[in-house]
Amino acid sequence: MSSNEPRRAGPAEVGCDDRRRFELELEFLHCLANPGYLNWLAQNRYLDDPAFLSYLQYLQYWLQPAYARFVVYPHALYFLDLLQTPEFRAKIANPAYKETVHTQQFFYWQFARANRLCEKAAAGGGGTGGGGGGPAAAGGGAAAMEVDAVGQQPATG
Repeated sequence: MSSNEPRRAGPAEVGCDDRRRFELELEFLHCLANPGYLNWLAQNRYLDDPAFLSYLQYLQYWLQPAYARFVVYPHALYFLDLLQTPEFRAKIANPAYKETVHTQQFFYWQFARANRLCEKAAAGGGGTGGGGGGPAAAGGGAAAMEVDAVGQQPATG
């Protein structure tokens, strides 16, 4: 362990073995994919607690491919990254902003597969169900969800 890495508590300190810890941390990480839960964390001042922020920093190991392959809800990793910024932590406390983020997330899940197929077909990669008449062509989809941590509105791109 290098001096830059935080000390990792052992099983005796945590109260569970490494397998159970892995499961618990993955379950918590999945909760971060829910904008409503992020709003709750912000409104209940968890996002102001330095110990909690350190824990969120520690969880960034999930971004490594060896761990990310276990993540079912990839928005959890995106929001984990955004939670490292004070701007996003402040904004997610606003219920209107939470609703905007949730709406953008919904549109992403609704249209992401169709958009990927359309992009693949347009790039000449073939694919089934592609074509120009999908949701992306109609302007209803979002190829990727991106929440602007500085601006007011989440942006899709």
